[in-house]
Amino acid sequence: MFRSIRWWGAALALCLAPALAQAQGFTCPNIVETALEVVDQSCAETGRNQVCYGSIRLSAQPKPGVTNFEFRKTGDLVGVADLQKLIASPMNVEAGEWGVALMRLQANLPDTLPGQNVTFILFGDVELTPVETADTAAPPMQAFYLRTGVGDARCEEAPESGLLVQTPEGAGEVVFNINGVDVQMGSTVFFQADEAEGMTVSTLEGLAYVRANGGEQIIVPGTWVRVALARLPDAAGLFQPLGLPELPRAYEERARMLRRLPVRLLQRRIEIAPPLRREMLDRLLNHLRSGGALCGETPLPPCRLPLLPTALPTLPALPFDPGGLLPGGRGGG
Repeated sequence: MFRSIRWWGAALALCLAPALAQAQGFTCPNIVETALEVVDQSCAETGRNQVCYGSIRLSAQPKPGVTNFEFRKTGDLVGVADLQKLIASPMNVEAGEWGVALMRLQANLPDTLPGQNVTFILFGDVELTPVETADTAAPPMQAFYLRTGVGDARCEEAPESGLLVQTPEGAGEVVFNINGVDVQMGSTVFFQADEAEGMTVSTLEGLAYVRANGGEQIIVPGTWVRVALARLPDAAGLFQPLGLPELPRAYEERARMLRRLPVRLLQRRIEIAPPLRREMLDRLLNHLRSGGALCGETPLPPCRLPLLPTALPTLPALPFDPGGLLPGGRGGG
């Protein structure tokens, strides 16, 4: 009963946000807190391969031929398989708006684990475009394009725009393709993607790997990796990887930004890892520069095979090589 009252109160506050903003003057911290409360309450029943309308303002385009598609208000649910594009709005303090959406995805998890899902949280200035893969029987959203705002937090309490992804406890690692970059993760990871800044992948806990154009890189907790991007010809907001993944960096200068991420909306509670210490980072970089394996020496994980699976989701034919199945070298930078 109390949970229901809280939900309706938060939802009403968000729905009235534009009017209240004009009448009283909304603030950035209020918008963040209200939006996260609404998402927490209204999206609790999001099922596998569904996206939930968390907080205003969001825009979703259905695939051609899809007719039963209602995604206009808080709590609306649609199937990810029916989604052609999802756009979340950047924070507008004057209007009391900040777009937040929540997804639960199967990714490449087996059907025998129906209660285990990968959680996607999109917030702020984000465009996500799913891509049909060659395997029509595969679960949706195994490959997609992502564009986000960068450096756009409006206040100390607000996170920068981006995509927060978490794998379920005990389910192993999942793989997917973002902007032509193969990602393998068993962890909690924050993604941003912009033509000028490239695609950045920050590991908050667990482990992640990326591969592009034949180069691969590991991202241990407390570090981030950048992959340069180039815009696809005649395709706004769609990118391709440019070159190899760069060497990992400690996220010392990004730690303050990362601490503002909405991890409270995740299914697993986590503590965001501190930036990797300088001596550990130097050890890691020396190991990688010498051609060492992506395993075996602290802070790397124990060696096992394969580090990256051979069967990864791939993008359809495009005027560039998505870099998903090429053998080859180590990243640089």
